[in-house]
Amino acid sequence: MANLRLEHVYKRYGRNVWAVKDINLKIDDGEFLVLLGPSGCGKTTTLRMIAGLEEVTRGNIIMDERDITTLPPWKRNMSMIFQSYAVWPHMTVYQNIAYALRLKRLSTSEIDKTVREVAQMTDITDYLDRFPNQLSGGQRQRVAVARAVAVKPKIFLMDEPLSNLDAKLRVSMRTELKSIHVRTKATTIFVTHDQSEAMSLADRIVIMKDGEIVQIGTPWDVYHDSANMFVANFIGTPPTNFIKVRIGMEDDKLYLINPEFKVLLDDSFKKRLASYNGSEVVLGVRPENITVFPKEEPLLTLECLLIEPQGSHNIIVSKLNDKIIKIVVPSEVIVKPGEKFPIAFKKNSLLLFDPQTELRI
Repeated sequence: MANLRLEHVYKRYGRNVWAVKDINLKIDDGEFLVLLGPSGCGKTTTLRMIAGLEEVTRGNIIMDERDITTLPPWKRNMSMIFQSYAVWPHMTVYQNIAYALRLKRLSTSEIDKTVREVAQMTDITDYLDRFPNQLSGGQRQRVAVARAVAVKPKIFLMDEPLSNLDAKLRVSMRTELKSIHVRTKATTIFVTHDQSEAMSLADRIVIMKDGEIVQIGTPWDVYHDSANMFVANFIGTPPTNFIKVRIGMEDDKLYLINPEFKVLLDDSFKKRLASYNGSEVVLGVRPENITVFPKEEPLLTLECLLIEPQGSHNIIVSKLNDKIIKIVVPSEVIVKPGEKFPIAFKKNSLLLFDPQTELRI
């Protein structure tokens, strides 16, 4: 497999459109790295520059200490799996997988052995004699994966390979891709706009916005230790609730003050918030970090507007300061629309952001 580095990589279209700006990134050997962000954030452009399908405007791409910035795609020893499957319709599944192996001038026996190994790995052995139009979308995507695995590349590149599949099949294919990654120990770069997909697959997630990296971290890091309001809002379903509060000091104690509640903070916040005393900040509370019917003294009482049942849990929709907030509760917690209920925040999970920069304090 391979290590990869992107050093100050930029991509410009025309004179003024910068699709990617100053990307610095290191991917370790055997790592499953996910590029995550909304449409137009530059994640696919970054992947295509790594593949050699887009020219780098500025910067360098280094693989195993070799500069491959200007190397053509076929000399990079990478396999790419596309959103549209990109399997050849006039070839059988067997022929699709074997094609690249024939170009490498492997013997017939080697080709046959490899094709059957990867077909078994991707669970398509029974379809080797079929043509793509005789397969479902999920089966065609397995063919694309098998073809990529067969050539044993140094790096796998995947551009939203599951987005054309239905929800149930997407979840099962996630498991398959993760399993294949564990077995092959392949260095993998995966592009998606689906944060659930990113969280379930990645060793590390690179979150992009407007052509720039805004945070790099493990799934735990980006969820529990979000660098800014964009990440806190983008990661998690439902997203983080944002509430305006003022920092206040009373009797040498630090509080978050809102017209509806007052939260006493422990001393660990004092140093971080010293310069914000008397100022407004944004409090971020994830929906599962709001306790309904708390055992301790409640912080305030809310009114249930509606319930969104999710099977394993319910989402209570309410309002605070005329702004919608959502609360995740176990399915056995029953609150009816129109009913009032007490809540409290889990203090060790509160996130605070600067309202001007939107960065985590």
